[in-house]
Amino acid sequence: MIERELFHQYGIVVEQQIQRNEGYEIRTADMSEYVLRRTIMEQEGDFPWFVMVAQYYNQQNEPTMMPIQSRRGKYIETINNEAHTLYQKPHNRGYSRLSDGQRLALLHRKGGNLLAAYSDLPEIQPWQTRWQFRMDQLEAFREELKNQQQSLREFDEWFIETFPYYSGVSENAIQYIVDSGMDTGENPFQVRTLAFNRYTSTSQRTSEALFPNEFILDHPARDLAEWIRNELIHSNGDFTNIRTFLWDYHERRTLNQMDWNLLYARLLFPLPYVEAVEHYYSDGNLKEKERSLAYMKEFVRNEGEREGLYRMLFKELVGERGSQMRKIEWLS
Repeated sequence: MIERELFHQYGIVVEQQIQRNEGYEIRTADMSEYVLRRTIMEQEGDFPWFVMVAQYYNQQNEPTMMPIQSRRGKYIETINNEAHTLYQKPHNRGYSRLSDGQRLALLHRKGGNLLAAYSDLPEIQPWQTRWQFRMDQLEAFREELKNQQQSLREFDEWFIETFPYYSGVSENAIQYIVDSGMDTGENPFQVRTLAFNRYTSTSQRTSEALFPNEFILDHPARDLAEWIRNELIHSNGDFTNIRTFLWDYHERRTLNQMDWNLLYARLLFPLPYVEAVEHYYSDGNLKEKERSLAYMKEFVRNEGEREGLYRMLFKELVGERGSQMRKIEWLS
């Protein structure tokens, strides 16, 4: 079925296909290699930009998957009754010999150089604006739950009880960004690059190549914070890898005062908690709801340990920068 549709839609003769979680890996009769992926959020009009990003990064020796047009000139086609996009694998793909920090710094520098050539790109929406909007939504929904007549589910009760604490934490993170801008007199988000939607050490170490649709316009500190957040979950307070990651990055792209401020603010914002709540109430799948509940319980129960990690992170890693940064009393 896949073979017939790919030949009909793209004119390629499939010799081998392997199903993966995200789609299919395809090898054709002429030994070309492709990845067929489900299209989730992307729109047809996004793909000229994705193609340009892929071309640029491949020229910069950053192996990147290239979106392929169908015979109809479309990047999104229906295959097996679902929207898919076909990507061609780059010829120079392979694992980088650079450390995570070094490679990310180079990607940020290259992404920043690409964006510098464009004057009509949208501005970055400040993180504090996005965060406040999401927290306001959760607060409004919490009030609805408290006032509803039917009995509450277990997740509802956990959410209602824990939200005030995480709302307070989010206010700290939001105010931290606002105060940082006031301290420096700068727009914290005037620096931007092509950042990952969610950057983790695991996903990048196991990836043959980049996908252009995984990039968004954002401040470089986004990727630093998400890498560290993921690492903290698995390191149990061992800062060796985090320290190495930050200083490897710093050697290739100097971290300034605003970078440190945004990094710390993003770590403070309880993003995993917010996403767990949003996911639970937006996904109708019972098993997914059970996973969200289990995650919520684990996340809340580990809050004391996480506070300790963030407290040590500030002291251990920020070092001399810490004396220049605003203090958060409950983490001092």
